[in-house]
Amino acid sequence: MPEAAEDAALDSNAVDAAADSRPWAVYLLDCHGGRSYIGISPCPQQRFKVHRAGKGAAFTRANRPEALSAVVWFENRSAAASMEARLKALVRPSKLEWFSSFATTTASSPATRGDGLASLSRRGR
Repeated sequence: MPEAAEDAALDSNAVDAAADSRPWAVYLLDCHGGRSYIGISPCPQQRFKVHRAGKGAAFTRANRPEALSAVVWFENRSAAASMEARLKALVRPSKLEWFSSFATTTASSPATRGDGLASLSRRGR
């Protein structure tokens, strides 16, 4: 690999690693028709705007988002993605209950993956 291409690949890997190590949020959108959408982002407010503009997930293009109703911060992208997958498997009332139990997390004080998994275990999952 030419040196310039190798340097670009290393820079790209460094950016990816930095993005994965900063706090990421699992967010809940209230959508038209009483439906909900769960996603992850390091910038949930900006992501909500993208969904509202019709440029997000296919689900939110078909079910217009009305509000960003909950945001739960996790220590990194991996932890947020892990929780997102588990939450999507829950029924809606359980999802809403889970989000309300984590209302106090912030980007500067995020939950860990262990915190999230433990909270699901307490709910019988």
